[in-house]
Amino acid sequence: MMVVLVSQCEKNALAKTRRVLDAFADRIGDNTWQTVITEEGLQAVKKLLRKTASKSTAVSCHWIRSRSRSDLLWIVGNRRKFNKQGIVPVNYTEMDVERFFDKEKWQSLEVIKNAAAIAALFHDFGKANILFQQKLKGEGQNKYEPVRHEWVSLRIFQAFVGNKSDEQWLIALTEIDKNHSNEIFQDGITPGRDNP
Repeated sequence: MMVVLVSQCEKNALAKTRRVLDAFADRIGDNTWQTVITEEGLQAVKKLLRKTASKSTAVSCHWIRSRSRSDLLWIVGNRRKFNKQGIVPVNYTEMDVERFFDKEKWQSLEVIKNAAAIAALFHDFGKANILFQQKLKGEGQNKYEPVRHEWVSLRIFQAFVGNKSDEQWLIALTEIDKNHSNEIFQDGITPGRDNP
C-alpha cells in the first residue's frame, strides 16, 4: 500500500519523528513522507511513533488509494493539529467564534452557578452519613454503601423542601441554622409529597 505521512510536530518531537519516518519512508517535503509499505510495516511505524510520542507529537497517515482518493488511516499524538479527514488547517480565525457566545455573557450564568452550588451542598450532605464515612475510612462491615449517598442526598433534599414552593424553600435555605435539623430527619419515603 502507498501511504503519505504528514508531521505537524513541534519542538523535540520533530527531530524524533523525522528519525523514525526517515528510516521507513522517503521525505518528499519538510514534514511529509511517502512510501510503499506493508500493513505490518505500517503498524511498526505507528508503534515506534507512539513509543516516542509527547504532547508536541502530531503525525497523520494517509493511504493513497487512487489518484483522486486517499483515506486517513490514523493519527499519532495531538489530534487537534488535523481535522477529521487528517487535513492540516492553513488559516485560523476568531471572527465567527462570537456567535456561539451570548452577547450578554450568559444571562443565566448566575442561576446556573447557584443551582450547581445547591446541588453540590445537598450532595455533600449525603456524604455526611455514617455509612458513607465508614466506607471511606474502611471501618464499615461492607465495602459498598447499602444506601447510596446520592439517594441519601435526594431524601434530605426532599425532606427539606417538603411542600414548600420554590420561593419558600430557597428563602428557608438562606435562613437555615443548626436547630433546623429536626424536619429533615425522616425515615422512609413520605407519602403524599408532590414536591421536590
